Amino acid sequence: MHLLPLPMPAKIAPPAVGELTMQVTALRQGRVQYSVRGRHVRGTFVVVPDVMKDGTVLPSAVTVQYGQGDGPVGDYYSTPRPDEPVVYNVRVHGWTEAINPDDPPSGYFLGPYATGLRDNGIRRALTFGVRRRTEEVVRGILQHWTSLPHRQDLVRAAARPMAAELAEHEAALASGQEREVERLQEERRQARARINVLNGILRRRLPAVRQADPAPVRVPLVDGTDAPLGVLTVREVAVNEVIPGSVVYEVAGARLHGRVTVSRDHFRPLPLPQGLRVTYGHVRTNSPFTHKHDHEPSINGVVIGGIWDRETSSGITPTAPADLPAHARTGVRARMSASPPTGRRASAMLRAVALRYLARSDVEGLRLAAAKDAAPGLLTETRDALRELRAAQACAEKAAAHHRERECQYRQLAGTVPANVPAVADRLKGAA
Repeated sequence: MHLLPLPMPAKIAPPAVGELTMQVTALRQGRVQYSVRGRHVRGTFVVVPDVMKDGTVLPSAVTVQYGQGDGPVGDYYSTPRPDEPVVYNVRVHGWTEAINPDDPPSGYFLGPYATGLRDNGIRRALTFGVRRRTEEVVRGILQHWTSLPHRQDLVRAAARPMAAELAEHEAALASGQEREVERLQEERRQARARINVLNGILRRRLPAVRQADPAPVRVPLVDGTDAPLGVLTVREVAVNEVIPGSVVYEVAGARLHGRVTVSRDHFRPLPLPQGLRVTYGHVRTNSPFTHKHDHEPSINGVVIGGIWDRETSSGITPTAPADLPAHARTGVRARMSASPPTGRRASAMLRAVALRYLARSDVEGLRLAAAKDAAPGLLTETRDALRELRAAQACAEKAAAHHRERECQYRQLAGTVPANVPAVADRLKGAA
């Protein structure tokens, strides 16, 4: 690789500064040192191509370092470098980073790390005049740097030392995106399977559902310790009235009377609902925001409201679960916990009506009715989710290909792979 020859002279004439003579020297790792001399400006400026993670493979921006030295730019944050520029009797210390050399800003771009450094080590902000003249000098130097015949060789020399490290960085990012692609593919597979199940539910013929049986049935009540609480009389009032798959029961017993509605838990997004929802009162709307229902049961002289929501219908016995929700009604939206005796009787009543519901011969028909009611909405949601997953997978595949391509470019720059690397698309296809 050919770099600049030994120190070569050059001249620039920045506005408001006058003519400056320079000795231009190529340093290692693509740095170029400008030793500037003029009537009001003298010192060294070093142009350093910026090599950054997640930046361009070949640096497109540069840092201008004030003073000599080829160590990291930030090493001399508070101590002076050799031959720092003196602009109109002010020593300019620090550096200016992230400059586009092909189109440097017109002003106010030196940044916070370019300061004046006094002999006693105190750093001060540059005055307006010194800052403006320093910017003119920097622009003139960058104009000369962009015209160098071996500029691309300098940029490559700057990028090469970190190429292997950055290749590993890009490989890690690509691997992460490829794992994301695999995850999204699995989620898409699950979504398609869910759509098939929902379509199957909609195509299934609903079996006959038995109408409400008004004949009263006497059921023994026991608490969680199997202690008797009397006898509960249960009578069916309505089936599939408002909520598909629901049954409204009228209950009466010692210190207890009212109605409860038992339905499948249709608020959990399962193709076939698995749980139960028992609501105090006669539910006449399918809105989840109704806070009070007709004929809420009175237990021990206290009106009880609320719901018992269970994820699964298994595990319900006359004694379990022992303690179930029971809240005394104090207003339309106001409730308080019921007393322990009232809570025990309410829990026993909820378990009894839930078991009556599950003992129906058409319980699977009620379950299918609830599933058919929820299926259209779930189908729309799943199709929307599938579209989002498809778009997310396309973005992840694009990002993975981008990082693999950058990895190959960095490895070529580091000399660790031949120039004819495999096609990025083929590598991504093999990884997925």
